[in-house]
Amino acid sequence: MRRDISLRGINLNLLPVLDEVIRQRNLTRAAEALNLTQSAVSNSLKLLREHFQDELLVRDGRRLRLTEFGESLRAPLEDAMSAVRRAVAPEIFDPATSNQRFRIATADYVMTILAPHLAGILSARAPAMAVQMLNARKQSDEDLRVGRIDMVIAPQRMLVGARAQRPDYLQDVVVSPLLSERLVCIGRRGDPDLHHGLTARRYFERAHAGFFLDFDVPASLEQFHLGETGIHQFDRILTSSFSSLPLIVANSDCLALLPRSMARLARRHLPIDYVDAPIEMPALDLVMVWHRRREHDLGMTWLVEALRESGTIAMALD
Repeated sequence: MRRDISLRGINLNLLPVLDEVIRQRNLTRAAEALNLTQSAVSNSLKLLREHFQDELLVRDGRRLRLTEFGESLRAPLEDAMSAVRRAVAPEIFDPATSNQRFRIATADYVMTILAPHLAGILSARAPAMAVQMLNARKQSDEDLRVGRIDMVIAPQRMLVGARAQRPDYLQDVVVSPLLSERLVCIGRRGDPDLHHGLTARRYFERAHAGFFLDFDVPASLEQFHLGETGIHQFDRILTSSFSSLPLIVANSDCLALLPRSMARLARRHLPIDYVDAPIEMPALDLVMVWHRRREHDLGMTWLVEALRESGTIAMALD
């Protein structure tokens, strides 16, 4: 039987419910986001299923999974809802008076080099705007999709791997370059290998400290590169904090790879030195990722430029 996908006979008040249920894939969270009862959301979904003559979402473990027809509605519905919101409440944005709040998931390294300069820009140009930087986690992609966070800042090379199993991922997001820098090798001050010239062979004979985000998610350019090339090294200690690596190196015989900007900052306060990485490593290209539904958010556009300016300042310091 042909589905009625026209607007005839449908209560348009049901469409925001469908949009939120598709986004959250959870009736309870959708109800909370819409400030409705769960029964009201369930009844709305029932009416929508009757109208489209399709289940739209079906139970898959603890989550709801879109049917093939439900998936076909996702992008056009999202575009339509965004257009309606812009039409009924056109955005007027002035950074001097905006009180928008943004959440960014990223690594502590990014927080360390960007947050001080971003705070200065906010103070001077957008004093009522606030940014919360959170440690990125395995669920950050999902957090971005459902709107729990506004942006992810990550290495560009990390947009593959686990995400490659979600072919729709890059269709749903905007990816924009932030900054690029190289990784350097840090060691304890006076380390003879750093002083006399660290070779690749000697580098792999040494113990290492490194960054590893989660149980099975490295989210590190170093670990990603090692896995891609099949090279093995002895990681004496792995931590989910880039900031801890200089402290570990200063108190042990471990070597570590660190973005040059962070190594430069750490050397001011800790007994460490750094040299060029003795192995061929790709540049650390950081990108900003946000959902396409925020493409027309003028506050987001302003924040992107403020972050890019913060990165330019951080890279220029010596």
